[in-house]
Amino acid sequence: MEEERLKTLGQYIRMLRESAGLSQEELAKKSGFAGRAAISAIEKGKNNISVDKLPSLAFALNTTPGTLMDMLVDYETTVDSSSLTNGLNAESLAKLKSYAEYLRATQEK
Repeated sequence: MEEERLKTLGQYIRMLRESAGLSQEELAKKSGFAGRAAISAIEKGKNNISVDKLPSLAFALNTTPGTLMDMLVDYETTVDSSSLTNGLNAESLAKLKSYAEYLRATQEK
């Protein structure tokens, strides 16, 4: 299951990169990765993205770290988030998402 989510994330990153008109080498430079091979491995779903690299990659692709992380979440096995977020305004939802990202990052350490 993890492998499938990494492949989905990789395909999404490739789509964003191509939409931005960036080569793998350009994205690597722009986001602080070692080179084209690192981006290629991510796009193929062979490598996960470390939490410290996620913000720079998201910025280079004109998206958010949360959007990229959403690609890794298995929504079928998570708590029904609609019941947790029902009635929250946009600002509160943004704070909740930010806190969830923080929790994910601290759990990986």
